[in-house]
Amino acid sequence: MYEAAARSLRTNERFLINPPLPAQFGSVVVSVCDISAKGARFKHTTSLEMGHKAVLRLVIDGRPSHIRLEAVVVWTEEDSTNTNKFISGVRTYSAPETMQTLLRTLQASGRITRIEELRSSDRFYVKPTLEARWNEQRVSIEDLCAHGARIGGASKLDAGAAGLLQFLLPAETDAVAVKTQVVWSSVKSVDPVKHRAGLAIAGKSDQVRLAIGHLCESGRAEIDTRSLGLKLKIIRARARQMAPSYRDIDEAGVPAEQYILIQCVREELKMNPEEAMHWYRCARLLIKDPATRTTAPAIADHPDALAVWEYLDRSIDPSIIGRTFQLPAR
Repeated sequence: MYEAAARSLRTNERFLINPPLPAQFGSVVVSVCDISAKGARFKHTTSLEMGHKAVLRLVIDGRPSHIRLEAVVVWTEEDSTNTNKFISGVRTYSAPETMQTLLRTLQASGRITRIEELRSSDRFYVKPTLEARWNEQRVSIEDLCAHGARIGGASKLDAGAAGLLQFLLPAETDAVAVKTQVVWSSVKSVDPVKHRAGLAIAGKSDQVRLAIGHLCESGRAEIDTRSLGLKLKIIRARARQMAPSYRDIDEAGVPAEQYILIQCVREELKMNPEEAMHWYRCARLLIKDPATRTTAPAIADHPDALAVWEYLDRSIDPSIIGRTFQLPAR
């Protein structure tokens, strides 16, 4: 049950829109740069607040009227590539057939390209970017996951092109080399001209996971906390929905909602080894910290429980996590 709940966190393909789609979010003029069946990302010049709700009106070539989608801002930030501009992500609400018709229309007109396959592993930002080569071109790796990477470079890569991505890890002499295929490509900046591309990695996921672990250990990579935050919101909502079916758990001294939340996180870590490595690394640091004996005595020697505690941003009492681990999974 928990495995199914964890798997359903990643169920939507995202598509790059090129050129971006003109639209309006309430009274704000925006430019939609990517879209999925349940959300969209757009650029704008007027700042927005998280939680702001409005109707997103999209202008589609060949259609006499706008497509209207109810939407709410789930994150917003300054656009790092353009001064005085912003980029925001919204969750959209509409009938499934409306979104499918929209995606089919954009696909038929050649306006969208799949950004990534259904994500089965978490993304890690590489800071500073890691120098690499894609075939013979010099590129830099901006973020990395077990099955893909985002790179930047001076030349545009054609979608569908195959190439060998090679890079050296800090303090290592042997290069990591993986076969890749370009999934999407776009202009990153115009002065000077720079391009960005998303790569799908074919095989060797264990080698990439080890590379991610090495980069995290050396302080060169960190998990994508924005995606993590959204994922946690989904897990918490699912736990609230399922809690009424777990009344007997309350009798064991563990609130049903928190029990389900902890079990879903445990399953999520089992399904994503490279993400688990990050949280277990946090757990090892906690075990070595004498303060842990005071703040979390119930789980101070239990790395799995400490990893879950950190994943949940220490929002659940450690004694609840300890009791949950002692109960049989359902």
